[in-house]
Parts: sequence; C-alpha cells; structure tokens
Amino acid sequence: MGKLVSIVILNWNGKQHLRNCLDSIKAQSYSPLEVIVVDNGSSDGSQMMVRREFSWVKLVLSKTNRGYSGGNNLGISKSKGEYVFVLNNDTQVDKNFLKPLLAIMESDKNIGCVQPKMLYSSNHDLLNAVGSYFTSTGILYHYGYRKNAKLEQYNKRLKIFSAKGAAMLLRKSALSKIGLFDEDFFIYFEETDLCHRLWLSGYQVIYEPKSVIYHNEAVDTGAQFSNYRVTYLSFRNRISSYIKNLEFINIIKVFSVMLPLYLFMFILHILLLRFTFSMGLVVALLWNVVKLPQTLVKRRYIQSKLRTKTDQELFRIIKRDPEPIYYYYLFTTLKNYKNEPAI
Repeated sequence: MGKLVSIVILNWNGKQHLRNCLDSIKAQSYSPLEVIVVDNGSSDGSQMMVRREFSWVKLVLSKTNRGYSGGNNLGISKSKGEYVFVLNNDTQVDKNFLKPLLAIMESDKNIGCVQPKMLYSSNHDLLNAVGSYFTSTGILYHYGYRKNAKLEQYNKRLKIFSAKGAAMLLRKSALSKIGLFDEDFFIYFEETDLCHRLWLSGYQVIYEPKSVIYHNEAVDTGAQFSNYRVTYLSFRNRISSYIKNLEFINIIKVFSVMLPLYLFMFILHILLLRFTFSMGLVVALLWNVVKLPQTLVKRRYIQSKLRTKTDQELFRIIKRDPEPIYYYYLFTTLKNYKNEPAI
C-alpha cells in the first residue's frame, strides 16, 4: 500500500465546478486517499451537495471566507496524509495524475513541492501553466502560459521557482518546518511565498509533465473579485513576500527596479482613466508601510531559522529573465507572446 495522500479542495460558491472536480477524483487510480473539502462560507448550497452526493469526502466548514491561505491552511491542519495535494475546485484530474507526482517525491526527500502539467479544460492542447520564475524586476516570469502543450520544451521535468496554487503536491514534513500559507495574504502570491520559503529551507520545487490536470482558471475569484481588489492584493502580497524572503541587498536591487515600474504603471493607468488600478496600487504600498513592523518580525524568523542558502545560490536555479518583449505582452495580452525560448 502506498503513502496516504490528502487532497485539500477549497470551495467558495463553486458548486457545479466542485461536483465535476470530485467526480474526477472519484475515478482516481491511486490509493489510499483522503479528500477534504473546505467550504469558505458558501451560500450556493455547496455544503449540502457534498453531503448528499459525496459522503466519502470530509467536509470542513468555515463560517467566513478565509481566502485561499486561511481556507487551505484549515484543510491542511485537518489532513492526515504524509503528502498534501492542494487543488482548486475548478479542476478535473486525470485518473493517474498522482502516481508520477508521488514517484518524484519518493525519489528525493529534498523535493518539497511538485506541480503537474496544467491544461485548459476547454482546450487540452493549451497549457495553463508550467510554473513561474523569479526575475530581476520582481515580476514573475510565467513560463509556458497559454502555450502549445505538445512542444518538447514543456514536456520535460523542470526546477521552477513557484508552482501554481491551483494544483500542487506538498510534503507535509516540509510544511511542518517552513509553516503554511501566510494568512495575511488572503489570496494571490501566497503559493509563491510558500515556494520561496521551501527553496530557502533547502527544498526544491519541481514541474512534472507526466502528471496532468485540467483547469478552468479563476472561476471563483475572477467572477467575484473586483479589478481593484485583484490589483491591491496581488501587488500588496508581492511586496510583502520579497521583504520577508530576500536578502537585504536583493531587496534594494529588486525594489530599485520594481517600484519605478509601479510608478510608471500608476501614471499610465491614470492617463488611461483606469483609476481603480491606480488606487489599488497606492493602497497596496500604504498597507506595506503600515504593516512593516509585522513583516519584519516574519523576516527575522525566516532569515534566522529557515534560510540555508544564499540568494545567489538560489538565483542560479530559480531566476530567469525573459526577453524584454515578454513584459509588453504581460501588460497587454500574454497569450499573444509567441515562440517562447526553451529553458
């Protein structure tokens, strides 16, 4: 018998997508499995549907929406598996998706996280994600985003900086060492923050293309979060994460590029009359100023208790600066970025 794997699925008013997700897990070939659905205060009848149609699922209820971080942390805290697979409710899994992930985990105890190949549910030839890399600008390089899934460069195992939070297998013993998702983040960049701590602690984050899942992408948040809130949380959390995790000299280097870029984006969106974006960016910066004492407490712990490698050692693995044209497409339509160089 294999190792117990706990699948934690966070749900917030996504009843139909959750039903499809659980149906796909029911056909999964691997055992033993523990499936935990954390309901983040849904009002669409999700809880009743799980109780009625999926009695084998452990349902954990939160009275309020605790976000991605708090909701998944609640599920992980209830899990019993040696491995935890964090999975979005807007996904369906291939029936054999777990075996390749576990094989690589079992092959090397220094691997803390593995991400499967993620394809779009509406187009199985189109990649949703390979993984993300750190860059000199502080803006992530989303390698393989909306690219041809059949290309050889996306079908080899890779070391990546950050997995995508929609589907990631985590080693429970690694989480016991580095901690769970930062609940101050609520949603956005929390998976990257966690992966950064894994790398700092001596673990690796891997992309494994032999494992496949299908993703609808941003069903809950995309439909129910305003543009202001998405901008505010994503920029806010990125700044906070880098203050926590980077060496001081690299905070200076990255912020000397990132903050002027933010200023440019602020002015541009003012000129384009997109005031919600500009306001979200300003409030994100102000939040980090107000919360700096608490962030520095987290930083001291990470730098003194978790760090085992220098940034320069890690940058040789996790840092990839894309060609400049990438940023043009990132801020317009990234799906139009063609002929991506292989890593």
